[in-house]
Amino acid sequence: MAYPPPNPPVIDGTPAKHSGIGNKPINRIVIHSAVMPCEPGRARQLGSMNSRGSGGGSWHYATDPTATFQCSWDKYICWHAPPNSHSIGIEMADNPSRLPGRWLRKNQKLMLARTAKLTAELCLAYNVPIRFLTAADLKAGKHGITTHAEVSKAWHQSSHWDPGSWPRATFMKQVAAYAAAIKKKG
Repeated sequence: MAYPPPNPPVIDGTPAKHSGIGNKPINRIVIHSAVMPCEPGRARQLGSMNSRGSGGGSWHYATDPTATFQCSWDKYICWHAPPNSHSIGIEMADNPSRLPGRWLRKNQKLMLARTAKLTAELCLAYNVPIRFLTAADLKAGKHGITTHAEVSKAWHQSSHWDPGSWPRATFMKQVAAYAAAIKKKG
């Protein structure tokens, strides 16, 4: 069964920085942490930064505790975790850290759930397997969900390590649960 792509509110849709519109097929979803507090209003700020080009790169979606926005149409090759072709970048409004305790806070929990739902919708829409990809998996050409840190380890085209310490197992369980609920609805 084909599922439609997610349909959150759009902020512009055309990134200021990109490498064209040949991004499909989508093979991986890349999770990021923007360097900003995890609080309401930050996803909209990320969308504005994306359309102005003031963030240094570009991304497809942004989440915070209360909102999700599409910042770039999925067809664009955004500059979020090189090599960027055939991937979708999701920026979470969060300060990356090596301390996992931040994910026990209310705002981080809300944002993680919102990001997991968006990731499930994207996986179903683009037939991306709901599995976490390590650097070795990426180099082997596997499709799935990963982080900027794993992309950096695989191809050494950036030194980013976001989202830092994060509850990956919890996140992946949430993605699977959201996908199951979407499939059940039909």
